[in-house]
Amino acid sequence: MLAYQCVQLIRRQLKAKGIEASWTSLRETLSVQRRVTARFKRKDGGKLHVRKTTQPETRLKTIYAALDFDPLPGGTKRLAE
Repeated sequence: MLAYQCVQLIRRQLKAKGIEASWTSLRETLSVQRRVTARFKRKDGGKLHVRKTTQPETRLKTIYAALDFDPLPGGTKRLAE
């Protein structure tokens, strides 16, 4: 029930901004963005892990802007081992 309420809230907020979309089309649009991790070996023998979010496509940027969401959630994280 909570997920249903969240979906309906998102759809109402988007509709108020002139974006009418079914949950199926929203899910497809939202599904293209990923969090990726790249692993590197450092010269000193250690490892570096860099995790970041991919750039959103234009339609996804529009949705994020309408909802006042960060288009790059999570930022860039670096972890040295």
